[in-house]
Amino acid sequence: MHPILHHWPRLRLFLLAWLPLGAAAGLGPFLAAGGAGHDWVPVALWGELFATPALASWYLVRYTPPGAGIGTLAWRVGGGAVTTASLWAAAGWAWFQLWAPVAPTPAARFTHFAPLAMGAVAVLFVSVSALHYALVAVDGRAEAMRRAHDAEVGARDAELRALRAQVNPHFLFNCLHSISALCGHDPEAARRMCQQLADFFRDSLRAGSERLVPLATEVALVRQYLDIERVRFGERLQTEIAVTDDAEAVRVPPLLLQPLIENAIRHGIATLVEGGDIRLQIRADGGRASAVVDNACDPDGRRGGTGIGLANVRARLHAVYGDQATLTAGATGTRYRVELSWPTEATS
Repeated sequence: MHPILHHWPRLRLFLLAWLPLGAAAGLGPFLAAGGAGHDWVPVALWGELFATPALASWYLVRYTPPGAGIGTLAWRVGGGAVTTASLWAAAGWAWFQLWAPVAPTPAARFTHFAPLAMGAVAVLFVSVSALHYALVAVDGRAEAMRRAHDAEVGARDAELRALRAQVNPHFLFNCLHSISALCGHDPEAARRMCQQLADFFRDSLRAGSERLVPLATEVALVRQYLDIERVRFGERLQTEIAVTDDAEAVRVPPLLLQPLIENAIRHGIATLVEGGDIRLQIRADGGRASAVVDNACDPDGRRGGTGIGLANVRARLHAVYGDQATLTAGATGTRYRVELSWPTEATS
């Protein structure tokens, strides 16, 4: 693709610059050789029309890359300039013969100003060739940056997809374990949990097809998940969810909060005979959003795990927000707290 002809802003600038240059390439030698000023029109047009072979130098540049070496560049571009200027002079002789009846001076003085005009257009040919090389370098750099950016975005998207893929099997394993535990003593609860699980997976797969979802959607998924677990835990599971209005539209990676709630149940509520509560608080302020999951736990009865939940959330936060996102977690007495903080706009 021609770097000037297929780029309107560049073509406009080129034509504006060429108007005086092309005219000067013809008129300068003509007037210097004693040409009559009133016969300037055919000479000026001759110079202006050299824009066509000058722009055609792109095809020479295209097949003579900068890496070809100084000697090759000089031979091909220089040879192209001399050849083009010679052909242009031959075309000029025929052109001025056509104009001779109304403007006789150019044809009469042609042999006097043609050599200087040939030198001028040869310089223009080389100059436009150099411009083409510069534009090729600029476009090549821009293309390289675009490809690098696309590769980075693609890598991050692949990372996010892989991390999201970890969530569903992890969650499904725990849910199936819960359903299995219910089948023996409460088949109706197990059936209800299966239906709720199907609804949750349908909605989570819909949300998971998006790179980012509103927090309102994420919180709705959390509520669905809690309804599933409430079938198993009954009154032992108490929840409190508070989301400020300005936080609902903030976009986050899908299924970001569900692994935290799952950990709160598995490592907190499930370890307490009498059960306990889980509090989820989400707010947005000053260009940042935060989410806090705080749950009751038994400091001596916390179950061991693979650590995939927190690691997954931390990795997905980093993939979208980089170092601007944080995750802290720790137990204080009989409470376990996880706090997330991230910018309200994704950085990648």
